[in-house]
Amino acid sequence: MIILQDLSVKVPAWVEVMCTELFFNPCESHEDFRKNKEDGFCIDCHQSFCCNCLPAHAHHRHLKIRRYVYCEVINRQDLCKFFDCSGIQTYHTNKDRVIFLKQRSQQPSPQCQQNNLRFLHNCIICNRSLQTSLYCSLQCKVFSMSRDEQAEEANQHSIDEKEEDLCNCGGDVIETLSSPKRQKLRKGVALRAPMF
Repeated sequence: MIILQDLSVKVPAWVEVMCTELFFNPCESHEDFRKNKEDGFCIDCHQSFCCNCLPAHAHHRHLKIRRYVYCEVINRQDLCKFFDCSGIQTYHTNKDRVIFLKQRSQQPSPQCQQNNLRFLHNCIICNRSLQTSLYCSLQCKVFSMSRDEQAEEANQHSIDEKEEDLCNCGGDVIETLSSPKRQKLRKGVALRAPMF
């Protein structure tokens, strides 16, 4: 069962930075060290760091980024301490539940999807097949939340303009303000019953 959450909460700036950051590149500060891949993210400094930079961020809040199927993932339990992870598809790896950080680029072939009927949902943003969730990754949820923020601000601006126009017209014309229409979500591919 999918529960729609209230998306009126603003996206924290560190989450937007983390979704655009490139991880697992060599650290510029520690080029001569053997283990210098940037696999951590400091929430307070809004930047990625390697294990050699960890002492500089010891008293900061930070997250460990991992690799799974050549993609960057975050342990769901760690991220839930700082951000609402509801609605994002989780996967199991090494007995941990992880969330993909960025939008997944590859879509399974349509023939594979027809043979495997366990995928009943699609990501709202990228339309990737999912098992039970609304989003395939943290980046898709952030994009959806920021899109809803912008739409809400635009609607509020247009309502304010209409109210101002009503006040300026002197009461000759009575206009009713209706709530903004919601966008309909695209449905997935229709599943048809087999013909006997």
